[in-house]
Amino acid sequence: MHCEDGDAAPLCPLQPKEALDLKNDGNRMFAQREYTKAIEQYDAAMKILPDGSTERADLLCNKAACFYALNKLKDAVKECGSALEVSPGSIKALRHRAKALEKQGMFKAALGDIQAINRSESASDDSR
Repeated sequence: MHCEDGDAAPLCPLQPKEALDLKNDGNRMFAQREYTKAIEQYDAAMKILPDGSTERADLLCNKAACFYALNKLKDAVKECGSALEVSPGSIKALRHRAKALEKQGMFKAALGDIQAINRSESASDDSR
């Protein structure tokens, strides 16, 4: 599962085009199941964006999806935590983290993230 299932929507109209190109390259690599290469592209894009940029949360979430696909669940949880530091309440980060926690058998923690999603306005029928 990818944060937006590989969509190539712009991160922000004010960001450098290079960061968007790197993100899109990472998305293509993710779709081709080249997860390690995708992570490298997302990392390169983050180096271009300012530290406080909310677009970083999307890139971190994309990295988490790669780590999940590589079965590096602790790394996926860590990236989601970083995304939540940048963008508290990020549904994508909470959803990815819940899946990684659940797969590790950490059901109470996963449930906490699902409950946080359900309290949000954008909760889906799947999460409820």
